Amino acid sequence: MQHPAILQIRGKIDENKEEVLLKLTEKFSDEFEVERSKDGLNIYLPDVNTARAIISKIRKQFKVDIKMSTKYAGLRKGRVRVLFVYCLRFQN
Repeated sequence: MQHPAILQIRGKIDENKEEVLLKLTEKFSDEFEVERSKDGLNIYLPDVNTARAIISKIRKQFKVDIKMSTKYAGLRKGRVRVLFVYCLRFQN
């Protein structure tokens, strides 16, 4: 069962960092949605394993603080579905 995930990118994000983040996301996932907010970027992914692979690559290129939380996302075929939320804050 795939669990959806959200990558919340926070902190100072310039155009170069945003471009690198989007290229990494495109490399690992065909399906994703990007939402820009006043706090930063939210990247919605269909699978948590894809999100973890992207986070691993981001950690190798940038210094980030990571926090993880979960939310109840309903039932699918009688099994609990969980939404994973990862908050990545760039260090200045």
